[in-house]
Amino acid sequence: MKIKHKKVLFLLLSGLVALASCTKKLNTNADDPNGPPISQLTGKDVFAGSLVEAVINKSGQNVSTATDNYDYANQWMQYYARNNGWSPSGSQEYMETFQLPNSFGDGNWASLYHNIYDLDFVMANSSTNSILPGAARALRTMIFQDLVDQFGNIPYSQALQPPGILQPAYDSAATIYADLINQLDTALTVIAASQSTADDASDVMFQGNKLLWEEFANTIKLRILLRQVPNGNQTYVATQLAAIVQQGSGFLTQDCLIQPGFQDEPTKQTPFWSVYGFGPAKNGVEGSPYQNNNFFVANQVFLNFLDSISDPRQAYFFNPSQAGTYGGEQFGNNNYNSAGATSPFGPGLLQSATAPALLFSAAQSLFMQAEAAQRGVLSGNASALYKQAVEASFNYLTVPNAVAAADSYMSTSTNGMVNFSLSTNQLQTIMYQKWISECALDGLEAYSDWRRTGFPNIATPSFAVSAGIPARLLYPETEYTQNANNVNAQNQVAADLYEPIFWAQ
Repeated sequence: MKIKHKKVLFLLLSGLVALASCTKKLNTNADDPNGPPISQLTGKDVFAGSLVEAVINKSGQNVSTATDNYDYANQWMQYYARNNGWSPSGSQEYMETFQLPNSFGDGNWASLYHNIYDLDFVMANSSTNSILPGAARALRTMIFQDLVDQFGNIPYSQALQPPGILQPAYDSAATIYADLINQLDTALTVIAASQSTADDASDVMFQGNKLLWEEFANTIKLRILLRQVPNGNQTYVATQLAAIVQQGSGFLTQDCLIQPGFQDEPTKQTPFWSVYGFGPAKNGVEGSPYQNNNFFVANQVFLNFLDSISDPRQAYFFNPSQAGTYGGEQFGNNNYNSAGATSPFGPGLLQSATAPALLFSAAQSLFMQAEAAQRGVLSGNASALYKQAVEASFNYLTVPNAVAAADSYMSTSTNGMVNFSLSTNQLQTIMYQKWISECALDGLEAYSDWRRTGFPNIATPSFAVSAGIPARLLYPETEYTQNANNVNAQNQVAADLYEPIFWAQ
């Protein structure tokens, strides 16, 4: 059974509240009875915790045995797999056989709605002219998109409005997507009108930098719009992207790194390290590996592709095996390699116990811009943007002389999946390189790209079953016990696990 390192938010306030369909209540610092009562909390006391919580969802954290993260998407996208010697049970078996029960989505659903509720609190309880309301609205929009991209129709317009509405109705995914664009427009207006205040100290990502928050909002808008190409209204998409260009702030070109002051101490390590890395060092000696450090190794499919294009990032995503080579397991089959021949996570992912946590990468932003330019819905040079995106990936992974190494990798390759000028399918090249860059960093984004573009082509999704990768998660069991009338109105059945989200239909 896979047991993950217990999630404990490092700072301030965990923000755990009741489920989306129940009464909401901010955590009153139960772990710190000497902390301020809820009546004295303001937005600045909650915002940093919300940023950390957002990155925890991407980093594979878990509460007990509940799945409240995007770990499943990382595995489905062939980044890593269960190691030899471990047997699947519980959520791991569900992932490998694609037989997901409704309960599989409970933790994920609750965790995301918890954070949205906290961000609503930030928006309503921050200093006048503070950047926090606009920043919180932008982050909230990203989280709502993550919910739609996993579940489809969800409670939205009536959600998180206690005590009046305890059983919110569901809104259509397409309607929510349209309103998320409006939410980002509002966020941009509020951010532009903000001033530097004491609240900036709780912005542990951009330190109150207005331009970076505007770039973040524009980049989330780009992500929402790209989901709707080519199956959506391309005129609408192009018009919205033109408005972003006219707004003038542009898109992210730097990594979104969260640093509240992580320490190599129990419960205070950076999220990815605290799950897949090692316990706190003692007397200069690295602590024992966490269980996930042994449970997961490289997926052989991913390693094979990196080998086929001579990608030097392999040595940063994963370490050599005990045999000194790179080897992996197959998803759904942990008998492909012996334990001593498999590769654990490498130094580009496990950078240090105190490293800042990655919420959104510059590489992802630049690959999205390259895709939009290649599709003709955004002005710009797709080749130049692609080049910058690959450079940004090398840079995040701490490859020495990252830009020069990336440029050499691209320019000397004779493979069209690397050398953009030799590509016979430039969209495919962009999407495969984006897939590489998101290894263990943003499995949900890779999963969404796969659903809407078909890239990467995964010949054998799982060696445990012949079924294909599901198209969504089923509504959580908690909705059927606490919001039965509204969730039943969606008429979802088990087969709907393979019903595409509207933007992939």
